[in-house]
Parts: sequence; C-alpha cells; structure tokens
Amino acid sequence: MLAAGFVSAASLGKLVPHLDWLALHYGVPLGMAGFAVSCVMLPGALAGWSFGAASDRFGAKRVAITGLAVAAVASLLSGVATNFAFLLVVRIVEGVGYTLLVVAATVIAAGLLPGRSALALSVWSSFAPIGFALGQWAAAFAAGAFPLKAIGIVHAAALCAAALALWVAVAPHAASPAKPVQTWHVLRHAPARRTALAFGATCAVLLAAVALAPVVLASRSGLPVAEVAALTALAALVSIVGRIAPGWALGRGAAPLALFAWASVVAALAIVATLALPLALWFALVVFAVFQIAAGALPGVLSAMIPHVSPAPGELGSTSGLCTQMINVGNLLGPPLALAVYAVAGADAAAGLLVALLVGSVAAVARLGVFRRGLGEAA
Repeated sequence: MLAAGFVSAASLGKLVPHLDWLALHYGVPLGMAGFAVSCVMLPGALAGWSFGAASDRFGAKRVAITGLAVAAVASLLSGVATNFAFLLVVRIVEGVGYTLLVVAATVIAAGLLPGRSALALSVWSSFAPIGFALGQWAAAFAAGAFPLKAIGIVHAAALCAAALALWVAVAPHAASPAKPVQTWHVLRHAPARRTALAFGATCAVLLAAVALAPVVLASRSGLPVAEVAALTALAALVSIVGRIAPGWALGRGAAPLALFAWASVVAALAIVATLALPLALWFALVVFAVFQIAAGALPGVLSAMIPHVSPAPGELGSTSGLCTQMINVGNLLGPPLALAVYAVAGADAAAGLLVALLVGSVAAVARLGVFRRGLGEAA
C-alpha cells in the first residue's frame, strides 16, 4: 500500500526538474509552468470529500485501483501533449486519479494492522513527501528533446504495476462497502470537520516553509536560491521521523492532543529561528531539520486520528476525503500566501503567519474529547 502511495505521489514532483523546459517548449511564463506542477492538487482541493464518498459507496479497493488506472492513462497522454492546454487537462485528470488513490488507500491502511491503525496510518502519511521526492529524483534522468514522453511511459508503467499489486495483495472484502452510508453526515460531524481544518493549516505550514526557507536563507547567505533549495530539501528528508513517531507513541497510550500541541510548539520555535534569526547557514539548516521533524509529526498525528473522528466505520472514506480536500487547499494556498507576506513585510511577518497557522491548528482540535484521551491500541 505504501509503495502504491509512493508511485502515485510521484505525480506531484515528476515535472519539477523540467520547469524551465516546460516554459521554453510551450512558450509560457515560468509561473504557468509551475501551475502545471501544482494543478494535480486541484481535484482534491475542489472535490476531495466527494471522492471519499465514492470510496464509501463503491469500496476502497475498487476506488484505489481505479485511481491508479486513471492516473496511468493521464500520465501516458501527458507524454504526447503537443500544447500546454492539453497538458493542463491531462495533469488535472491525473490529479483525479491521485486523489481517488489517496482517500481510498487511507481507508485500506486503517484496516491493515488490526489494533495498530495509529501506527499504520502514521507510516502511510509519509507517502506524499517521499513519493514527491522520488518522482522529482527519477524524472531528473529523463533527457532528450521531449522528456515528458519518457516520464509519461515510465510513470504509467509503475502506476499499472501498483494497481496490479493492490488487486493481488489487498483482501477481497476491501472491494465492497461495509454497509449503506450517509456521506453528508461527515460534513456535519464536528470532530471530522475540525480535524480536516487542522490538516489544512498544518500542511499549509509545511509546504509554505519548504518554499520560503530557500528564499530567506539564500538572501542571507548570498548563495543562489537553487543551491540553498537543494540543501533545504536534504534537511526536509528527516521529516519521515516525525511522520512515523506519532503512531508509535499513540499506540503506547500517549494523548493525541498532548503530542500535537508539543510538536506544534517545537515547530513554531524552530521555524521562527530559521526565518527570523540571523543564524549561520549550516546552523539554520539544522534548525530547519528540527522543524521538519516536529511539523511532520502533525499530519502523522492527524492521520492516525482519522478512524477515531469518523462518524462511523462506513463513513471512513468520506472522512478521509474531507481531510484530503483540506490538505490540498492548504498545499495550494500556503506557499503563495507566505511568499506574498514575505515580499511585502519580510521574514519576521512570514514566520508570524506560519506560527498563527500552527496555533489555529491546535485550536481546531483542542476541544475535541477524542484528542484528549489515549487511543488504547495494542502495542
């Protein structure tokens, strides 16, 4: 399941090494080329909940495999995109497939380790950053006059292999919904809504920090932004520790709210130090790595809580879809908002914005009783 997530999340990063080529080949501004990268998140941002409702209605296994198949077809078509408008269309279709896989796979992951769903979901939450990085790394090897062709073919083959693996490996009962569900109920359920809001805020902070840190640190060090971005990307790899650790701690009785609040405090202090203090570059990178670990723990905790904030087991897909929708909204809005604040008011104000989002994420779940008590899962 995790491998399928890696392959699917490669959609997010596979065009990044060829941004300059996209702008030159299609004759569009660099900003529009960047939109070709990020538009994969649009379907999830606009309709993530409805994809989750489909998972509840038609079965998580079926929807996950469908998502991989849709993404594979779109990836193949992107390899023959002769104009930019067509490329955007197939990228958005690829985003539909990606979102279907994500929301359905969350449901599957929650049932893979009976009694240890917190650990399974925390580990599962690492699929996005790792898959993004793997896609970016692999796509960098594509060369020639039209690198999208090789990227499209190889990625489509990987997606088809992942679909076949899920079909073989996931239990047949995951192919059908457990019972008829009232999917609208999720939108009225306060724990699900508040958890989704916290997801959106924390993911906005994570992606905004990744976009903002290279710009701020490059201006202080005098190095090119691209060079500093490579260093911050390496520092961000340690976030996987933060993603996995909450599942281990929650399985041993830790209170979700305490973990979430303390991780938010550490993340806030670390990002303020990274962006607002005149630290040496090497020390700023170490502090930024601390931020990545602490901030990575936030979606790790929230992912583990999805089964516990769902109104009913039969509405787990809808809850996952609602959370995915807010994650994508945060990913889309966080970087441009933080960069705009930095351009107008400087690094201190940008750091303040990220801290405010972290405070808001804690406030969103602080009054939920399910976050205040241990989950009582088996070790």
